[in-house]
Amino acid sequence: MEPISRRSFLAGVCAVVALGGSEVPAAANTAVKKLPGGRLSVDLKAVPALAKVGGATRIGSVKGVPVAIARTGTSKYIAFNLLCPHQKVTVTQNEKGWVCNAHGSEFESDGDLALGPATTGLARVPMKISKGLATIG
Repeated sequence: MEPISRRSFLAGVCAVVALGGSEVPAAANTAVKKLPGGRLSVDLKAVPALAKVGGATRIGSVKGVPVAIARTGTSKYIAFNLLCPHQKVTVTQNEKGWVCNAHGSEFESDGDLALGPATTGLARVPMKISKGLATIG
């Protein structure tokens, strides 16, 4: 087997990071549990990104669709799908909120539209909260 060059290694690492590989999968987080029917259960207090109002994070997939949760109030949360409404490309999180790297649409941390070409915000996903546990999907 031929050894890998430093350049090839770094190119691979950059590609993984650009595709979101720097994130720890939410499924590995003990706060997130898969439920029957493709739904998720999330212990909201155990997700550090949701500790303060305005926090948001990708949480996993519901029925094959990438989903995030945002904290919008003291005890208010919303879940939304991370597929850009423009052409269904998965958005990625940045310091301002979410961005679609395909065509540049930008979204607030709660999924509301900030800049097109998308014409709507990220679609909400049904969520019920009971005793600090969110059931999404």
